[in-house]
Amino acid sequence: MMAIKFKRNVAGFNELRTRPATDAWTREEAEKYAATANAIPSTTSPAATEPYYEVVEAGIETRARYRVKTTGPRASRHEAKTDALLRGLSSG
Repeated sequence: MMAIKFKRNVAGFNELRTRPATDAWTREEAEKYAATANAIPSTTSPAATEPYYEVVEAGIETRARYRVKTTGPRASRHEAKTDALLRGLSSG
């Protein structure tokens, strides 16, 4: 069996994780998940007129990161009934 050696380049890895292209791609993916989740029909009456899910930036200085979160209690109940975020992940 052949052993493989590699040298870890932390600075290069962090630079890759903070590039504008990486940030844009990460946000785009989060927006897709949110759109898929928001496409699940309303479970309340009257039907909701605002999106249930939103994308928020959650990055730190060493990485681009976005979260998809519910917009309030009504959205949380929608998520509990429909698993819309899980569906968004599995459809991607």
